Amino acid sequence: MLKKQEFFLDEVELKIKSAIDEEEKHFKRFFSACEKLKTSFPFNEKTLEDEEKVEHLDQMTWRFIKIQDSMGRRLIPYVVEYNFDTIDGLTFRDMLNKLEKLELLNSQEWNIFRVLRNDITHVYPDDDKLLETLNEVYLKKDLLYTIYKNLRNSI
Repeated sequence: MLKKQEFFLDEVELKIKSAIDEEEKHFKRFFSACEKLKTSFPFNEKTLEDEEKVEHLDQMTWRFIKIQDSMGRRLIPYVVEYNFDTIDGLTFRDMLNKLEKLELLNSQEWNIFRVLRNDITHVYPDDDKLLETLNEVYLKKDLLYTIYKNLRNSI
């Protein structure tokens, strides 16, 4: 007789599937916004004066924040749990270290995304750092997707 788990995904696999589905939606819209902005890159003051471009920048930044948050809150812990059976007592740093040992991500690269996310959240529209941050997000989009693919493909 077959065990129940042979018929159904276990709880961690269901969580991972849900997290991956969420990430796929965010990345699709993130890359769509980036595609619409490619002729405006690198972004400058003139970019911020064009309402249509600002809408695409808003979409790009909002999706970037959602991707980074959901990877950190859901996908990374679930992948660690999947590979190591438990995340009890682990700090986020511990989880990153475990994934780094599996060569699924580089924790220094991940920290770049955390800083960019914080900068986007706390930088005001008239701050010079805004354009620098937006350009950096655009430049690092493929690296973020590579990290995601490594995590997704490890399952």
